[in-house]
Amino acid sequence: MTSKIGFLKSNLQDTFPRGVRRVARAIVEIVNASSQNNQTLICLNDKKIPNSRPLSLSFDPLNDWLKSNPLSLPQKPGYPLSLAGLKKIVRLLIPPIFYPLIKTTIFTLKSFILNLKNLISKTTKKIASNLSSDIESPKEIVALSELDAVIAFEPFNDIWMLPVENNKALAVGWFYDAVPKRLNEGEHWQPDIFDAAVSLMALRANHIFCDSKSAESDLHYFFPASLGKTSVIYLGHDIERFEKRLSASDATKTLRGAGVDPLIPYFLFVGTVEPRKNITGILLAAQKLKQIKPDVSFQIVLIGQIPGQHEIRRMIKQTNLLLPVHALEYLPDIQISTFMNCATGFVFPSIWEGFGIPNLEAMTAETIVITSELGPMPEVCGEHALYCDPYDHTNIAMQMLRCLEMPGEERVQRLKAAKLHASQFTWKKAAEEMMTTINQLLEDRKKV
Repeated sequence: MTSKIGFLKSNLQDTFPRGVRRVARAIVEIVNASSQNNQTLICLNDKKIPNSRPLSLSFDPLNDWLKSNPLSLPQKPGYPLSLAGLKKIVRLLIPPIFYPLIKTTIFTLKSFILNLKNLISKTTKKIASNLSSDIESPKEIVALSELDAVIAFEPFNDIWMLPVENNKALAVGWFYDAVPKRLNEGEHWQPDIFDAAVSLMALRANHIFCDSKSAESDLHYFFPASLGKTSVIYLGHDIERFEKRLSASDATKTLRGAGVDPLIPYFLFVGTVEPRKNITGILLAAQKLKQIKPDVSFQIVLIGQIPGQHEIRRMIKQTNLLLPVHALEYLPDIQISTFMNCATGFVFPSIWEGFGIPNLEAMTAETIVITSELGPMPEVCGEHALYCDPYDHTNIAMQMLRCLEMPGEERVQRLKAAKLHASQFTWKKAAEEMMTTINQLLEDRKKV
């Protein structure tokens, strides 16, 4: 008997996805490529059809939608100017005293543009329906009750606002971390929105996949409605992307072009430069290490956007007085893997994560990983990383020193074992585990 399974378009629509969207796209593409004849896979629009009875959503066949919306990796350093990029420029150039006025102006402008768009859309639809009502083919629509399963990769998806628990479809969610419950993320900290979204998912989902035992434990603790309906699926990482690297001569040119001296050891961080990533801890550790070993030369390289983190910018300037610190924008994958491979160590002392994919990427790129002893990092990295207390910059500095002074033979053995360990974390394995669990849940339902 054929099972009809729906995935949400909003989880997949980014052409260069990162974070949760990367997880969704990687898994869904593999599920689609390996789908069986007894499965019909569709891509659902999150928004329900207004006033539909029974509750219905528009959709496209998943294979067709993926073909018409291919991934697009950037060929040049950095990203095109976005709202986040514009905010970054504003914070660099304009004093904070003007922020309230700017926010009010932007809000007014956005409201005007939204109203104008709605007016244009309504006018266009009205004209189109009057002139050529028979030209447009009707959208494909499916009732929620016709689906066997619907899978949402984010707790913020609109699907959790609908009474999915009252429908035949198996409602499946994903949970990655409880960072908003554990940490204050500054201006972007919105624990109430997170609470509301995850509470609904925990209540309405039939099953929730967690990306680590640590995340599963947090979900049970903060959202008890999820108890008894979770399982753990470890995420994958893009092995092929991080095995690729430039030739030795091109690598040297790339490092020099970024201002990094290839003859001096450096520690690397890759990711969004935000408080929980503990960039301040890295910089304080670098200062401490320089105090302990003033004759030892090393550099710090930070790859990622710094969205208005004034304290971190101040720390970078302060640390630059003692040793070279290079803050770079996002780079193409082959350059990132090259920076990783040439680094003395990859430093990722995050205060909290849900899984920690960058650690696996660094292992695949063959560099020593220094990471936090908290959260899922020991669970994911096993014995193949050097662990530190993220709240103790002296402890981080000691692990950096250990990395600098590591004998060549030990380094080679560690890198080989770590790369083999990281190779076990694939998107194919995650996709297979997800579909195996879903198929088993569907079979169990038939027996009831």
